[in-house]
Amino acid sequence: MNFSRIVRAGIWWGVMFTAVSLLFLSASLTNAQTIEPEATPTVDRLAAPPTVPSPTQADDGAQLFWLHCQPCHGDKGQGFSDAPDDDWRAQYPMEDQFCWNSGCHGPRPYENGFTIPRKVPAVLGDNTLARFATMAEVHTYISVNMPHQWPGILEDEEYLAITAFFAHDQGVWQGQQLTEEELADLRLRPLPTPAAPTATFTWLYLGIGLFLILLLGGFLWRQRNR
Repeated sequence: MNFSRIVRAGIWWGVMFTAVSLLFLSASLTNAQTIEPEATPTVDRLAAPPTVPSPTQADDGAQLFWLHCQPCHGDKGQGFSDAPDDDWRAQYPMEDQFCWNSGCHGPRPYENGFTIPRKVPAVLGDNTLARFATMAEVHTYISVNMPHQWPGILEDEEYLAITAFFAHDQGVWQGQQLTEEELADLRLRPLPTPAAPTATFTWLYLGIGLFLILLLGGFLWRQRNR
């Protein structure tokens, strides 16, 4: 009798343990199925750069670059081309990706229109601004020629801010408030190594050497004919 009770008790506890285990297992599976992977945030590449509490001159330049330069030069300063797979041009709606074919931006634009180039150079990152030796040259160029559709329309301090933004990207800006007078000291390329000076007496030495050779030749010729 006692043995039967022990068996029944063992069976009962076994059933209870199994039921509880199945309950916990079911709950775990349910939670695992309801957990969804985190969605990858979509970056708006046309959005303005984030603002900072105390913006530097280069921070102001970044905002101005976004407003006046990014439409052509790209969100990373990568420029664009008319290649079919151009990354930056693909950010625009299809109807705006080939504006140089339209009447307002083609070779002969309508009144108040302007021609859009088919290739815009990169201006940020390595191996850019190669045509300029100093930031003063960069500042002069953009002040006269940019923005493409309205050259020279910005204020002097705005062009300086954009120049500071470029200088920061090139690693030649140390955070100071730039003035036009300081820009020539911010070099993008090292000064060329001066050529070795030509020896003062090079031609004199050549003349003396030639004279000695002729003198020796004449002496040997006379010795031979004796």
